[in-house]
Amino acid sequence: MNSAELKFTKDHIWIKSISEDLYQVGITDYAQDLLGDIVFIELKENETVNFADAFGVIESVKTASDLISPCDLKITKINHELMDNLTNVNDSPYESWICEIKSLSEFETISKAEYEKLVG
Repeated sequence: MNSAELKFTKDHIWIKSISEDLYQVGITDYAQDLLGDIVFIELKENETVNFADAFGVIESVKTASDLISPCDLKITKINHELMDNLTNVNDSPYESWICEIKSLSEFETISKAEYEKLVG
């Protein structure tokens, strides 16, 4: 996947539009590098989550980190294939979507250039 077609959040989430109000989300290369080897991801499937609240937790051998919602959302689909092989998150984070969401409000995102400047 070309990361130029993605939007980013300051909380290290990438977002890709797949239809009018459906999106795939994952973590950025920077986030996976900081976390180290991913061992577990827990998501709040079919729950409505408010902007800036946690929609899940990602755990690595080093630490656990909340996945912060970039908008009001509802998780509509979990990438179970990824959950069976979490090393893909570390190997190719921009091809490894974690879940699909339905947006229930506007996103608070930044461009790729702004994100790269943020993580500098």
